[in-house]
Amino acid sequence: MMPLKKNRIVLMGGGGHCKSVINSIYRVGFYNEAVVIDKAYPHVTDILGIPVVGRDDRLPELKRLGYDVAFITVGSIKSTVCRHLLHEEAAGLGFHIPYIADPSAQISIYAEIESVVFVGQNAVVNAEARVCKMAIINTEAIIEHECTVGEYSHIAVGAKLCGNVSVGKDVLIGAGCNSRGLCWK
Repeated sequence: MMPLKKNRIVLMGGGGHCKSVINSIYRVGFYNEAVVIDKAYPHVTDILGIPVVGRDDRLPELKRLGYDVAFITVGSIKSTVCRHLLHEEAAGLGFHIPYIADPSAQISIYAEIESVVFVGQNAVVNAEARVCKMAIINTEAIIEHECTVGEYSHIAVGAKLCGNVSVGKDVLIGAGCNSRGLCWK
């Protein structure tokens, strides 16, 4: 009998967005080992039962220990600078950075989702929508047909992008916002 392959993931950042991602990876059930790195270490030692093992400087060591997957779990309500820096660091060390979608999310087979995207609970990404790398599609957000969400953008909880909406890079669409035929840059 072959041993079970360990699917390990490093979550980079331990705030509220991390908690949403943890919930989704538990629900998906793919990762059987996870750790968090966060600047609040050693004051915070676990987040929802997942150990906080240090700060960003532990990333090279975790890679050597067999953690091949990383995910940026710092949100982007005030700024995307931290998300940019963490992505560059993880990619530079050779981590695989997937996209993670909660199993309750509805993603069209005709949608395009790039790497390092998070699609939260009950979110919808419809036909011919494109979600670029490092975007966050938060809980119950709706990205309708033919929309584009730019790199590092955050579509907050319950926001709705009607068809053919284009959101630029590093944009926050706030909770509950609705749009029709607009373009944000």
